[in-house]
Amino acid sequence: MVSAADVVFLSYFTGDWTCLHTDAVAARQRVSRERSAHGALSLVDSLGPLVRPGVVDPKLFVALWSIGEVWFHRPVRIDDTRHVRFVRSEWGQEKNRVEMAFRATTFNQRDEEVLEFPTVTVEKGSAA
Repeated sequence: MVSAADVVFLSYFTGDWTCLHTDAVAARQRVSRERSAHGALSLVDSLGPLVRPGVVDPKLFVALWSIGEVWFHRPVRIDDTRHVRFVRSEWGQEKNRVEMAFRATTFNQRDEEVLEFPTVTVEKGSAA
């Protein structure tokens, strides 16, 4: 769940105090009609579930190699809960590393798509 504290913390950390994220009165006059999380917060929060058994094994995970173009489809609002679906699109092994490409799609509690992005991870592989 995205909390108001998460938004304030990211605002403090980045210096982005845009009213859309931090001012409920001003946000009511915008298209979204209420405060929403920063896009960066929504993206970072969507990466966390990548490193878990069933997607990428935490014991083998080495690095997040890349994030492709991110598409934000709708705002993530304060108190929204989200879940991420990862679909592995390809993988390759070279010596001691495995590169895996995923298409990540994040949904809110109403199962509405809020953002999507491609990403590539690197894992330890078996020596060839």
